[in-house]
Amino acid sequence: MSYALSVEIFGAGLTPEEPSHWGLVINIPPSQIGDLLHVRTLDPMRGFFQFEPRFGTKLVTQQAYGLCALSRLSDQQRRQAAQIITAEKAPTDGKRNCQDWIFSALLSLEIEELVPAGTSGFWKVMIGKPAEYIKTAMGANWVDLRSL
Repeated sequence: MSYALSVEIFGAGLTPEEPSHWGLVINIPPSQIGDLLHVRTLDPMRGFFQFEPRFGTKLVTQQAYGLCALSRLSDQQRRQAAQIITAEKAPTDGKRNCQDWIFSALLSLEIEELVPAGTSGFWKVMIGKPAEYIKTAMGANWVDLRSL
């Protein structure tokens, strides 16, 4: 069985004050149900986040913009990826946010060769960019969730 690992983008992210929310998704395409692995804000004033897995969740929601396909995983790789993502420390320094957390998780996944070389570097450049910019940069690897 083949699983897809993707970054899901929520919200337009048009301003630095309201960036898009990013999370990692593992699902079996073309299913619109998957496991969302992300950090949620606990204290926006102090920049405290907490890891929050959402298993068996709908990928198409009111805030969902799109899925950015990263790699295909075997069942064993899926378990390994989930362990790596779960172990990534949520931001609590008031400087980093969910996008920085995704970059760190992707760097760890890249080291373990679960995403292609260069993936983390690409996403580091995407930090703070609007969803439409990411959509254009992703090209054929973008699935528009607003049209589903």
